[in-house]
Amino acid sequence: MRAALAVAAVYGYFLIFAQFSFVELLRAAGIGVDLEKAVLGAMAAAGIAGGFLTAWRGVSPVRVRVALGVAALATALAPLVSGTAGFIAIALVTGAALGVATVGLSALLPAWCGVAWVGVGTGLGYAFCNVPAVFLQTPPGQAWIGAGLAVAGVVAMPTETRWKFSGGTKVFPFWSAVVLFTALVWMDSAAFFIIQHAGDLKSGTWGESLLWRNAAVHLALACVAGCWLARGGAKYLPATAWVLIAVAALMVNDGSTRPIAGWFYPAGVSLYSAALVAWPGWFAGANGVKPAAWRAAWLFAIAGWFGSANGIGMVETLERVPPVFVAGAGVLVAAVMILSNLGRWRVVFAVVAVVLAGWMGGKGSEPLLSSAAERGRQIYVSEGCIHCHSQYVRPGSADEQIWGPARKMEEVLKDEPVLIGNRRQGPDLTNVGARRSEAWLRAHFIDPRAMVPGSPMPSYAHLFEDGRGDDLVRYLKESGVGATANVMARAAEWKPVPSSVQDARASGKALFATCCAACHGAEGYGDGLLAGLFIRPPANLVQGPFIWTAAGSEQELRVARAIKFGIVGTDMPGHEVLTDAQVNALVKEVLKLRTCSGGP
Repeated sequence: MRAALAVAAVYGYFLIFAQFSFVELLRAAGIGVDLEKAVLGAMAAAGIAGGFLTAWRGVSPVRVRVALGVAALATALAPLVSGTAGFIAIALVTGAALGVATVGLSALLPAWCGVAWVGVGTGLGYAFCNVPAVFLQTPPGQAWIGAGLAVAGVVAMPTETRWKFSGGTKVFPFWSAVVLFTALVWMDSAAFFIIQHAGDLKSGTWGESLLWRNAAVHLALACVAGCWLARGGAKYLPATAWVLIAVAALMVNDGSTRPIAGWFYPAGVSLYSAALVAWPGWFAGANGVKPAAWRAAWLFAIAGWFGSANGIGMVETLERVPPVFVAGAGVLVAAVMILSNLGRWRVVFAVVAVVLAGWMGGKGSEPLLSSAAERGRQIYVSEGCIHCHSQYVRPGSADEQIWGPARKMEEVLKDEPVLIGNRRQGPDLTNVGARRSEAWLRAHFIDPRAMVPGSPMPSYAHLFEDGRGDDLVRYLKESGVGATANVMARAAEWKPVPSSVQDARASGKALFATCCAACHGAEGYGDGLLAGLFIRPPANLVQGPFIWTAAGSEQELRVARAIKFGIVGTDMPGHEVLTDAQVNALVKEVLKLRTCSGGP
């Protein structure tokens, strides 16, 4: 059981921090796309180096424990980092620690347990990360949970180093297995990235109400995988996993079949993930810890780090899972199965059938591969948004402080048609993608006055009945995302003018009821009428946790900036049009809620 807990801790740490929290922390800090890729590339390079160093110098439980301890420390510090250099340092340390821990763990598992327990551990790791309280946690909160998992891995790690059997079997030639798992990780990473970043796909498969189901499916199928591997099913399991993920990837694109995809996808992922962890020790022909470590280093470097990075990198701008990706991965899986199992015609037939389905689906779904942002721009024009909203920040004016950086006139005039706007009845939308989350934009389109009391904007709920609303949200989100760093920098420089006695009429209580209560609740407990619209619920302003505005130096200023400009990377919007006096009044009201409860 300790071995299963160690697997769960290491795998859970990798998922919740390296795959989720760290990326969101980067984006919340305003790191640009290019720098984000550089930081994540540094983590991957360090992970590969750490894995090979472990294989070369030798594996021991002590080294794995030290690596997890270092990972826990770096992860706990990650939410406190703000600059690029700091994030690169965290990436290098955690990447290297993960490389040591994953390779060492995989090589030592045959000394600790039977292969069925690997499935249990993998399932526990996935299930834990899908528990709503974990999955919906803020990025800093997820980082600290990840640090706790790393510490749990240190405690749970067994000490034995001698394998309980003479050596594993070689199911496929080793490099065939590397190709097989690279195809699976590549397809999984690409599909999951798209699902998590396309609002309709995510809500239909990973919405808050579905998280417990996903956790249960992950745990159950990973346990099935462990038992299947223990009974000699290693030849069939990877291909079965591909079929499940492939069918899910094709079904998730269509709203009518999306609920089925929500069952198939976690099932397929758990099957191949359990096999991936177990493969170096049991199924790659290794006869001891050191040979298994070398196989793990190569497998995780190519299939894990390389496959995952390339899968995500190739789909960053897509809104639907391309059937050609499904078919491409299927070709590699089929090639391995055909060359390694010429007599397994049923498996080959199943793989080829799904590949053909993916190819045929791609032939008839070209519109799905077009840019959602481009379609959204056409909707913006056709719905007449230009009549009330400008897309032109006046250079050198107060606009830049409120709405973000101005664009060069040459860039503005390149648009077809030009969308400067006729007049500004509502806010300027040039950089709205840097100032509002997709969830907030969607909720505002559906019921504007619920989000902004007294707003003259009509409801556009009907646009979401056929997907046009999601395209419009994507257009607005992407149009200003490049200005995120600039908006954050301006927010970090802004200070409200201290309120005078004459400003006392700016009632914080009335402002809170108008601007904040809909999400945070009338008493500030995060239970407002609109709280259920967001995947991560609004902050509890009475009891916390106060991730962004904890007690300390310049607390009032940090609260003021959060009110005025929102918090990038969350659903918290800015209130850019409030006067300094109104912001100051709201700050006092918000901090009074904490004082009444004894909070920081």
